[in-house]
Amino acid sequence: MESLFFKKFTLGISIYYAIYSVSAVQSNNPGNSPNIIVIIADDLGWNDVSFHGSNEIPTPNIDSLAYNGLILRNHYVLPTCTPSRTAFLTGRYPIREGMQGYPLLAGEPRGIPLTTKLLPEHLRNLGYSTRLVGKWHVGYSSDELTPAKRGFDTFFGYYNGFIDYYRHNATTIFGVTGYDFHRDNPKELKPDWARTGEYATDIFTDEAVKIIEEHDIHRPLYLQLSHLAPHSSDVEDPSLEVRNFTALKQAFHYIENVKRLTYAGMVTAVDESVGRVVEALNRKNILANSIIIFLADNGAPTFGEHENYGSNYPLRGIKSSFYEGGVHGAACVYSSLIKNPGRIVDDLVHMADWLPTLYAAAGGNDQDLGVIDGVNQWPTIERGEPGSRKSLLINIDEKVDREAAIIGRYKLLKKGAMPHYDGYYGNNIDDEDSSAPAYDLNAIMSSSTSQAILETTGVLANSSIILDLRARGRIICEPFTKFANCSETCLFDLEIDPCETTNISNRFPDMVEMLENFIAGYRNVLMNQTNAPVDPKSYPECHNGVWMPWLDAEDDIMGKLSI
Repeated sequence: MESLFFKKFTLGISIYYAIYSVSAVQSNNPGNSPNIIVIIADDLGWNDVSFHGSNEIPTPNIDSLAYNGLILRNHYVLPTCTPSRTAFLTGRYPIREGMQGYPLLAGEPRGIPLTTKLLPEHLRNLGYSTRLVGKWHVGYSSDELTPAKRGFDTFFGYYNGFIDYYRHNATTIFGVTGYDFHRDNPKELKPDWARTGEYATDIFTDEAVKIIEEHDIHRPLYLQLSHLAPHSSDVEDPSLEVRNFTALKQAFHYIENVKRLTYAGMVTAVDESVGRVVEALNRKNILANSIIIFLADNGAPTFGEHENYGSNYPLRGIKSSFYEGGVHGAACVYSSLIKNPGRIVDDLVHMADWLPTLYAAAGGNDQDLGVIDGVNQWPTIERGEPGSRKSLLINIDEKVDREAAIIGRYKLLKKGAMPHYDGYYGNNIDDEDSSAPAYDLNAIMSSSTSQAILETTGVLANSSIILDLRARGRIICEPFTKFANCSETCLFDLEIDPCETTNISNRFPDMVEMLENFIAGYRNVLMNQTNAPVDPKSYPECHNGVWMPWLDAEDDIMGKLSI
């Protein structure tokens, strides 16, 4: 039997370490608000993170975040970049902002209305330092629409939908080309030419690491790293989208398709970027009080416009479509603040949920955020409580007369078209003829991310946990030979048919009616799309070869978008 002295001694030691641990965190951040790091991959396919089951493109750093944190198995995004980022930044469905349709074009005079407060503005009010590195793509026609005027303390990146990886030029569908690389703060907007000719993914990672290294630990940090990769830059020469094409061919010798090989190089660079960012947080001694989210903004465009040969397998559809391949996005969360990590979250999570979720995690009251569509998922993420989201609007695009929504296990899709798979398969874990190497557990355990987590927490997911999570996190479909034609109305039971093969609308007319009424309710608050013709006054030739804001706020935004 333990002596009373020993019990008191043990209790005293426990209390001492508890107080010491809390004090150590609080000394770094008086408010004890967590640092928040969001890493967004552009046009990443569901099948292109290896924790989902494919061995073709290993992503050991991203996988480590997933296995040591949470896998969000039902994370929904918008079909394309601008609407998805609008939902993320506003906590609202993009139909409320008129941003639900075709992504914003270079030189197009529109953006998220200035009357809508964005995530970085909310977090800055809670004392956060707010930084954006990489892609913006939600408006820059006037100074007031740029990120450094909308809540970010600094912005280093590009305004438009994509640039080329080395020259950092953005080119319109009309062939107008100009430089699009900027270093902005609220007082000054200016192009940055310092690293022209260097690989964009590495430049953005260098900047993110530098921000972490120079961060004042007495303030919480919000860092959004919005990568260009693996978005296609539409260049003819594949070597201009990767670092070293010769080394890439050696590393991925089993990938014969050159475009898929190039894509593998872009994804690998993103994975290495994740490792470097987590490593920097550990060196700064702030990883223990940080939340890291990794997510895709939408599915991969496996063919057609900006095709990048990503893989959404086994999901049907691609970027721009309302099928699962376009809107069911890869996502995971890591934080040592998470209770019982190593979980798969099957609850519905939507891109709009991140604003109230992160605001609540930062110590704010999500009830103060006004009219939003997002749901606070922090209790689910942190403690494993059942999610409160039971439905979601995928999108309403009134211009093409297409709409979709989910209630529970049922999804309604109207005017979906595409009566075929429309996707690149890639090599998968169950392919008997796959030449891809076996899943490398040692690469995950020895990755920069895993080593940083181990040094911070002393705990790391072991091989049995990893394999169990990988097996349970996959989406598996029955072998399919044909798909329902959704040119009119389709109802799918996603629980048994996640690949949307069988239309059951005739069997469940009441559910169709319920979903139609659900969508109709949102149609009542829809703002018509604000797409506008590209303004020739925006052309780089008018601004020393650079894409820059070109209109006065009073003429452009305040009178046009403040609705």
